[in-house]
Amino acid sequence: MSKSVGTEQSLGNVLNTGVFGIALVLAISAACIAPFGHHVFVDWVATAFMAATPAQVILGLLWHNNKPDFIGKLSQPYKGIALTAISIGIGALVLGLVMFLVGGGHGPTPMVIQYFIMTIVVVVWMIPVWQCWPLNLLSNNPVVIGCLTFIFSYLLAYVLWRVFFDYSVLGSMGHPHYYEDIDPKGLIDLWTAIIFFVTCVSVIIVHMLLEFWPVNKLAGNAVQPLRGIIATLYVLVVATIIRTLFIDGLGMQPVDYMIRVPVCMIFGTFLVNNMMQFSLFPSAKQPVRGLLLILSAAVVAVITYELYRWASTLHTGSELGAGPSNGFAQELWIASAMLGVTFPIIFVVSGFFGFWPIVRKPTEVTGETEAQA
Repeated sequence: MSKSVGTEQSLGNVLNTGVFGIALVLAISAACIAPFGHHVFVDWVATAFMAATPAQVILGLLWHNNKPDFIGKLSQPYKGIALTAISIGIGALVLGLVMFLVGGGHGPTPMVIQYFIMTIVVVVWMIPVWQCWPLNLLSNNPVVIGCLTFIFSYLLAYVLWRVFFDYSVLGSMGHPHYYEDIDPKGLIDLWTAIIFFVTCVSVIIVHMLLEFWPVNKLAGNAVQPLRGIIATLYVLVVATIIRTLFIDGLGMQPVDYMIRVPVCMIFGTFLVNNMMQFSLFPSAKQPVRGLLLILSAAVVAVITYELYRWASTLHTGSELGAGPSNGFAQELWIASAMLGVTFPIIFVVSGFFGFWPIVRKPTEVTGETEAQA
């Protein structure tokens, strides 16, 4: 998620690169999804991709695709291949460990899948909001900080998952993949918990379009941990307001809300920001620029929801049922395809490979993230 710099590109070049890049991302995503049946894709393929995502966030958002140093010095496509290989290797290791240590060897159950989602939520929260505090107090080496943040994110995600997630309702329904021995039986039912946490991470990611303008105003010159506390409280309040507005105010079914609003907005944000090389509306000042980007992301979110809903029918051969009576089949397919698979492929195409081979010249990367909390 780092910002590309170097030779200034015209808006036309940015749009051309972005459009071809998005087409490449969608083509790769389709190639990863198409060979597998519905249940294998939703259960195994999407979970395997999510297992690699926290490593991708560290490589991209924290290390700007330039660490370790010897990889940062490579030219494309070797740099992209190396970063992708690291992600796959770490993802495979994590997948096996989590399936055994958290999932009890039962496979990709709802409990394990939502734990993987929580690891992504926490690592995104740790970097732009907390700026890796307090782990950055232990070392000045960015590689060490990144490794510690990676491990800490999995541990904190496990604590949050144990405290807040309760899957008892699946047991009472006779869900075929409910196993009481791995149910943390936390404070809140599984859907309420995951919907709120996904809303929180969408607030963080969408605020990157504003370069955290509201938080910067609220926090002033505060440093960590006060800055992180202020930013966290802000995220929690905004997420609560958004969730309440759409579910309680507008009466949306909660899981449908999660897919249509936070999931699609996360996806839309990456398409208008990362895939457009952080270059849209360059002359506008914050918060106007951020609001224009948010509006653009919202439009993209609506379009891509319909695209992925159509793709779900194409993939399965018939229209998937939506809502609780159908086990949220359509909603889970869209979420798995959109954020489970396509989201990490965006990292690969735009970050790891720097849009190679669409853009053949080398891309320099700044030492700062696109959005500082």
